[in-house]
Amino acid sequence: MFYNRRPRAGGSTSSLGAGQARPAGARTQAGKTQAAKTLASALQALRGPFIVADLETTGLSTATCEILEFAAVRVEPCGTMAREYTQVVRTMSPVPSFISRLTGITQAEVDRHGVPVAEAFTSFLAFVEDLPVFFHNASFDRRFLGAAADQTGMPFANATHCTLALARHAWPELPSHKLEILARHVGASNPTHRALADVRTTVAVALAANLRLASAG
Repeated sequence: MFYNRRPRAGGSTSSLGAGQARPAGARTQAGKTQAAKTLASALQALRGPFIVADLETTGLSTATCEILEFAAVRVEPCGTMAREYTQVVRTMSPVPSFISRLTGITQAEVDRHGVPVAEAFTSFLAFVEDLPVFFHNASFDRRFLGAAADQTGMPFANATHCTLALARHAWPELPSHKLEILARHVGASNPTHRALADVRTTVAVALAANLRLASAG
């Protein structure tokens, strides 16, 4: 990519090629501009209806880990939670013991109630329709949804937004923007690492952040 600069007074021009760095000030300004656009897009999406979703997984890497649970809630323009979706996935590998301790999802539950990831992903896509989808730390969930899309051949093309980024804008004074910290800050229920419970908490955080940013701006 080339970054063209305005011609100098003497008529000469210069450009920054692929091997040359942009000035630090230009990079900072570009980052601020992009952040402002991302925030504006998220606030527009919060006018609703929108989806808040969460995934539980068997670990952090899409190369070696799987989606363990899907959950999503549809939020109407008035802020009410209209419908919910949750589904445990029958993973190909056994559920690691530390994941069971973290989430409460046991191998017995997976064996009893889990469905193949293609079936769960199909139902998830039908639930979210073409609405914008919010996640807390969206980059993590997008990676796993992308892996599911590659595995099943069903694309996930919805616009996505991050409540973690929203919270950082809304409450920059907080020392951390982890979901449990935010839950206490806004008076929401504590997250439990079960996907649907965490989605409900994330809805409360998203709505509170929206109110905070609207009143500030």
